[in-house]
Amino acid sequence: MNNGLPSKSLPRVWAVVFIVVLAVVVLLLFLVQADRDPRPGAPGPALTFTEDPVAGTLTVMDGEVPVLTYRFGDQLPAGLDAKQARSCYVHPLYSLDGEPLTADFPADHLHHHGLFWTWPAVSVRGAATQTWHPAEPSLRQHFARWIERTGGQGARLSVENTWKLGGSETVAEETVGLVVHLASALGRVIDVEIVLRPVGGPMELRGAAESDKGYGGLCFRGAPLLKGAVLTTDEGVLAADSTGRPFRWADLSTPSLGVAVFVSPGHPGYPLAWLVRNSYAGILDPCWPGLTGTMIPSDTSVTLRYRIYIHRGDAFAGRVKEAYEAYLAGWDHL
Repeated sequence: MNNGLPSKSLPRVWAVVFIVVLAVVVLLLFLVQADRDPRPGAPGPALTFTEDPVAGTLTVMDGEVPVLTYRFGDQLPAGLDAKQARSCYVHPLYSLDGEPLTADFPADHLHHHGLFWTWPAVSVRGAATQTWHPAEPSLRQHFARWIERTGGQGARLSVENTWKLGGSETVAEETVGLVVHLASALGRVIDVEIVLRPVGGPMELRGAAESDKGYGGLCFRGAPLLKGAVLTTDEGVLAADSTGRPFRWADLSTPSLGVAVFVSPGHPGYPLAWLVRNSYAGILDPCWPGLTGTMIPSDTSVTLRYRIYIHRGDAFAGRVKEAYEAYLAGWDHL
């Protein structure tokens, strides 16, 4: 008989409803987290390649978002002297949201090309030349062939280039490997391997003698948005540009995004002296071989390994220090 009092079964009904709702919420959270799982090898969108043979470019895509473009063909903006033509470098390197982080042929330094690797002093075949600036006799990288292009849950790109003296004589072979990892909620890592091998004779490389700067080797030239960005290294935040100080990593960050360069502990001369700047532009250059230089015998390979870490937020929010520690833990297994 209904006496106006709540049914004894009503609390049990509400308990069942609460449990069902809670189970649905937990399931939805699980599905969202699985979609964002940052662990290596976790399911996610496949990385693919888009090639433009006319422009001489190959772009790695993460779904609809570009990750990086490798420029294997000769690049020469309209109006520039033909001697400025360059190839075999990365530009743009993109943020996690597809915003370009690098500059190419900037008016203040036409020889800066996104993420590139060149040297301001090269002695080969009795000639003193360079790959950093146009020189006489000329020396620069030329695309030879693709070695590997594999997409999926990560992308692997490997390419063989040649260094040609005077536009015709091959004096060195260069193999470049890029391994692009899936992005996590915080960032994405890109492993870079450069193998240099002189052929037909030895080759000497040396950093820039100008004001004892020593620059040369792998160099990141930032887009205008990184001018004035905060400079952070393994020694902390830098108050100004730095030349010649040894670091293990360096980072350029705005409050919303950043990019760091890590140097492998197996790199020759580790830890390297760096040129880092945020004054006229964002520059990250782990200088090798610096002012001391190095002579590479003929048919002997030198391997240079780095990791690029693109992240959200500044160096602290992007956990750059922790990302470098993770790199240290597994660098020799890459």
